[in-house]
Amino acid sequence: MLKKTSEESSPRRPLKEIGLFLADILYNAVIIIVLVVLIRTFLISPFRVIGSSMADTLKNNEFILIDKLNYHLGEPERGDTVVFLPPITNKYPHKFEESIVFGASGEGVLPIEDLKTEKNVFYCQNPLVRLFWFCQDEVEKGDLIYFRPIEESKADSLIDRSWKQAEKKVVNEADIKAGQLTFLGQEGQSYLVRIYSSTGPEYFVKRIIGVPGDTIRIENGRVYLKMVDGNEFIELEEAYLNDENAFSTYFNKTPGMGDFVVPEGYNFVLGDNRGHSNDSRHWFSPIDEQYTPFVDSNNIRGKVLIVLWPPNDLRLIPAGVLEN
Repeated sequence: MLKKTSEESSPRRPLKEIGLFLADILYNAVIIIVLVVLIRTFLISPFRVIGSSMADTLKNNEFILIDKLNYHLGEPERGDTVVFLPPITNKYPHKFEESIVFGASGEGVLPIEDLKTEKNVFYCQNPLVRLFWFCQDEVEKGDLIYFRPIEESKADSLIDRSWKQAEKKVVNEADIKAGQLTFLGQEGQSYLVRIYSSTGPEYFVKRIIGVPGDTIRIENGRVYLKMVDGNEFIELEEAYLNDENAFSTYFNKTPGMGDFVVPEGYNFVLGDNRGHSNDSRHWFSPIDEQYTPFVDSNNIRGKVLIVLWPPNDLRLIPAGVLEN
């Protein structure tokens, strides 16, 4: 007759094995999560195309994969199709709007802790999702602030003064540490304050036409480029444009507007569907309506590599050749 050992008969053994099994699952899950985060941060990342601004190169509801590593090692190039956060425009709502009365010293103060609201994005409309921290909008370093006096009419209703004359400031590290936003203005005057994110709330996909130092000219539906080391303009041969968009690049120039000279650290971009694209021809800041046609290179997330979905349209996206 065989007798079970105390180790074999102990009820702690199966509990220990279950614990080791769960620990192994947790360990592997952590490794997978870390790898996914690293890959999406530094190497590649998926996106879904919304809209037709890049047709026929990219179509609505296609899933694409972008290369992030390329721009960690080098700079964006002319012809690259890129995913980026656009500059704020007048189509985007402000994060916060508050009215305050400036005190006897001509100083107004807004506590940052009081400025929290639900983000204006589709997934936060779900009652359960909106409870999570990532759906709570708050003041962040780099946010843009506009403030202007409020006047009252005889009917005691508010009359908006032109935001073109509003004063502007940027939230800095000192504001965050102090936990409050401080404004200087007219003593005893009521002011309306609007706070915007430094970038739009959604990603855009466009094609880079001009890099730092380039000069872009748009005339008679055609696009011309003078490179930083060039002496004359050349007409771009944009073979990636379909028949509808070839030689159909137009925009309404305002008085005094001329060529676009791309500053250091920025890029000039256009959509391939020239008649239906919100791009460097049309961007304005949200309040003062000053033209802001360039994309900050720091806001470019990567270069489009491939269309992954639908399967029957699986294809690589080559860089467009712009120069003759």
